[in-house]
Amino acid sequence: MITHASDSRRVYQQIADQVLQLIGSGEFAVNTRLPSERDLAEQFKVSRPSVREALIALEVMGFVQIKMGSGVYVCKPTQRKQQAPVKEFAPFELIEARALIEAEIAAQAAINRTDAHLQELEQRLQDMSTRSAQQKNPLAADREFHAVLARATGNQVLASLVEQLFDARMGVLFSRLANYFDTQTTWEQAIKEHRAVLRAVKAQDPERARLAMRHHLDRARKRFSVSWLKSAEPRQASTGHASTRLAARHDSATGSRPKASQAASKTSKPSLGTHSNRKAGGVVKR
Repeated sequence: MITHASDSRRVYQQIADQVLQLIGSGEFAVNTRLPSERDLAEQFKVSRPSVREALIALEVMGFVQIKMGSGVYVCKPTQRKQQAPVKEFAPFELIEARALIEAEIAAQAAINRTDAHLQELEQRLQDMSTRSAQQKNPLAADREFHAVLARATGNQVLASLVEQLFDARMGVLFSRLANYFDTQTTWEQAIKEHRAVLRAVKAQDPERARLAMRHHLDRARKRFSVSWLKSAEPRQASTGHASTRLAARHDSATGSRPKASQAASKTSKPSLGTHSNRKAGGVVKR
């Protein structure tokens, strides 16, 4: 069993390495579908979000291919890229960090905000709505909404921290994960959640603002947890056409789990555990 005491790598990197070993040994054969995230999480004794992050990292390296509506498949050796696993913030950990920090920021902003802050928040929200309606990427306006909210606290450290956290989501893993789930509908849902935050801040209701921001980021986490089997095939990014996708994503649907192959489900897999997956001697299933 791998533990954080002997391995400083992030959880998803350790999982990716374990899957690579199984691919190399022939346990997961080329062109076959991997077991479901649920099964892999149980076999490795880790959380499902960590498994998803590992699969995204493996797709970036070219070892697996994610086929929406079908599952995750092992690629041929000729498709693989010779590079080390991606090393950056794990997407779900980043969302969790933002939920903890930005919920309190929203509460403080509700207390300290000025009329000028409200006007700017309204403008950023309008920018998001306009770009979404035009099938354009609203991410820049989204970033500014959160940045203005942080500045409204009057604390420059928090303002800088929010910008850093938001920019961290521009990494390869987060962008690739988001690519599978974002649609105009999901952006519209996210915009409604931002509107709820703004209403609470405008009313100078810190508790409601805290809950609204927490709800928004909890929903964002769920949007990225949708089953590969239920989401539509990803489309290419664009700046205008209605059939195109957006570059940075939110999603709110829920989906069913893919079935693991019989061969994979019968195979005993090594356990994997780190401090971010365990609590009080047990496994935390995120």
